[in-house]
Amino acid sequence: MSTLTRQIIKDVVSEEVKSATDEIKSELKSLGQKVNGLELKVDSLDQKANSIDQKVDTVVTQLTDIASQFKKFDEEQTVLSGQMSNRTDRIEKLEVAVLGAAGV
Repeated sequence: MSTLTRQIIKDVVSEEVKSATDEIKSELKSLGQKVNGLELKVDSLDQKANSIDQKVDTVVTQLTDIASQFKKFDEEQTVLSGQMSNRTDRIEKLEVAVLGAAGV
């Protein structure tokens, strides 16, 4: 094979390799841009998830506070009910002592 033919083949192969390499570089660049876009979306989702977590924490804190207030109210009602029962018993005893009959 002559030197000229070898040079032509070498140039053609080099051009094909360069063309294929350029296509691969272009595709890699496109993939890189898509990955960057996905990273931005993931970051956005992370921020939204953090925001939701904060809101859930706030709701749980408020529900815990409400539950403790209900418990305190129930305990107060129990104490007041006991005091009311004691006072009712005392009134009935006084009625019996004064009037001679309870619940008249």
